Amino acid sequence: MTQLAERASSNDSRTVARRPGGRSARVRRAVFDATLALLAADGYHALSIEAVAALARVNKTTVYRNWPTKATLVRAAAEDRSAALITTETTGDPERDLVAFLTSVAANVTSPLGHALVLATLNEANDTQVREARADFWLHRFQAAGELVRSAAGEATNSDSIIERLIAPVFLRAFITGAPIDEAFIRETVRAALPQAETPGAAPSRRGEHPGDDHPEKTWEASDEGTGT
Repeated sequence: MTQLAERASSNDSRTVARRPGGRSARVRRAVFDATLALLAADGYHALSIEAVAALARVNKTTVYRNWPTKATLVRAAAEDRSAALITTETTGDPERDLVAFLTSVAANVTSPLGHALVLATLNEANDTQVREARADFWLHRFQAAGELVRSAAGEATNSDSIIERLIAPVFLRAFITGAPIDEAFIRETVRAALPQAETPGAAPSRRGEHPGDDHPEKTWEASDEGTGT
């Protein structure tokens, strides 16, 4: 397993430990964990709410009441994982903040679970519900990262464009070329994405403003263990 993947696994454990108590929180955690595990192991097509409920040891009506379809359940579980694992904090040091952000993205998608989750959704690219859930997921993730990027590069920055230039090389190495994703690569990618190439005064971009503005997931390098926020 790569160092980035090990870091993601460690973050997963700490995230679960930090969750607030209470039955609702425990049910939500159990359902999301079961959803991601089954999705990674068997793919989206084989996933069922009944199987999730059985693995989570909750009543299936509880799952249906909160997440009526597979697509809404998968999107919620993926957003929960990403929100917990992806760093979007600002410290006043733009390069350091973007390096931390991209390192967390890389650690997530090169972990066994993260890698499998991306592949599971890509394998169902023709499913309308999956496409819609994926578009909503990326809309929210770009919005979450947009503030960080604008803080680093200026309010007039096309934040979506910079986010794409940050994550695309990582996904390319993770899912297509298999080239290593190390600290030096992360720093080079951040420096290449920062605004020398931005047009001064360009209007800030907001994902989802234009019909068909659907940014597909790009791809990354998996760890040796195989395998998903």
